[in-house]
Amino acid sequence: MGDKTKPKKGKKKVVIIVLVVLVVVAAIIGSSVKKMTSQVATAVNTVEVEPVQKRDLSDTISLKGTVSGITKNNATSKALAEITAVNVQVGDIVKEGDVLCTLDSSTIQDQIADLEKNMSDTNATDSINSQQTAETVSRAKEDQQTQLAAAQKAIDDAKDAYNAQSIMWDKSEDKSDAEFQSLLAAQKAVTTAEEDYQKVLETTNRAIADAQLAVELDKYKTTDSTSKDKLTDLKEQLADCNITAPCGGVVTAVNVSVGDVNADSKTALVTIEDTSSLKMVATVEEADILKIEEGMKATVTADAMGDETINGTVTRVVRVKGQSTGSDGQTTSGGYSVEISLDNKELLVGMEVKAKVMIKEKGEVLAIPYDLVKTDDDGNTYVLVAEANADGSATAVKKNITVGEEVDYYTEVTGGDLAEGDKLIYDYSGTVTEGQQFTPEQMYSEQDMGTGASTDETSDAEGMSTSVEGNE
Repeated sequence: MGDKTKPKKGKKKVVIIVLVVLVVVAAIIGSSVKKMTSQVATAVNTVEVEPVQKRDLSDTISLKGTVSGITKNNATSKALAEITAVNVQVGDIVKEGDVLCTLDSSTIQDQIADLEKNMSDTNATDSINSQQTAETVSRAKEDQQTQLAAAQKAIDDAKDAYNAQSIMWDKSEDKSDAEFQSLLAAQKAVTTAEEDYQKVLETTNRAIADAQLAVELDKYKTTDSTSKDKLTDLKEQLADCNITAPCGGVVTAVNVSVGDVNADSKTALVTIEDTSSLKMVATVEEADILKIEEGMKATVTADAMGDETINGTVTRVVRVKGQSTGSDGQTTSGGYSVEISLDNKELLVGMEVKAKVMIKEKGEVLAIPYDLVKTDDDGNTYVLVAEANADGSATAVKKNITVGEEVDYYTEVTGGDLAEGDKLIYDYSGTVTEGQQFTPEQMYSEQDMGTGASTDETSDAEGMSTSVEGNE
């Protein structure tokens, strides 16, 4: 019998231990559940709010770009010769007329001397023919004067005869047919004499013109156009052996060295950007290019200028994708672009700058995030605001509003019950309803709040969760 009672005592101890463990586990689980329930309850009672405020809803487009001179000028040379001196380097400041580089002019000078001698010899040989041709013009003019004088005398004689016949007609009492025919004949003689004068004038004018044409042809033979054009070209090349700055500004490229040969008159030897005025060149997104127009105002900032803002004006809009042609005629690959003139001369070419182009100026107006605007069954537009209770909680209250334009994340409030300073409920999930009570929690501190929250800030706010608890 004794052997059978010992196992029973051991089993009882095991059961007691198991029960104790279960009690401890239950206590731990209960405590955790209570804590989690408390946390959930706290979360359910909290709703984020923010005071309604005025914001600048002016529509702007932000751009990034670089500073360049108002124009870019390439110094070229018609002289196809060796470079003998380069007087500038990138970054130098030059004035208009400064000598940038020089080319060897000896060969060009020899060519000019040879051509001028050949042309002089040709002119001497043909000068006699030219003199004879000039005399022909003089004789033609003399002949014209002689013939015109004779024709004019014929007119005068015919008019005298007509006047005499007219007097006789007036005095005649019978006015016979013979007298009338004599008067008509005298009148016709005047007309014929005047017509003969015009024929003489036309004939002699043609003779003079032919003689003058012969003179011009002789001049052409004396100095043919090919030689003249060649001489003009050589003299232009000689002048281009001293390459001068076409404008004042900054040297941004030097493409030659001493000993190089200029083989193309279109090659840019030195590039200068005119910095008397500056501009910003910026690439524009496809979604924005149609909004920007010439004449729009812009505010520009640069790291080099600290907090200072620079006024600018859109002077050029390039709406051709794949290339950008500046006012200097230079074409570069890229997207759509704009040029903005800058009211500043302290910036340097190549600096990175940012601009805000004013598309539509609105100013400070009452505005709220458009995602918070709701519409009831009657078609009324409204928002929910937090109305404070005595115990520190708040109640969701409906306020009807009239909305205006939407700009970026915000919509303008043009009328209704909403006022500046009202605590707007930020309920993006739509779980808060009119009359619900909750604990309000302000999204931003007063220090963080400004009249124009950035798009990045509002995007962060949009992602915040909202939870509510219904009235009991």
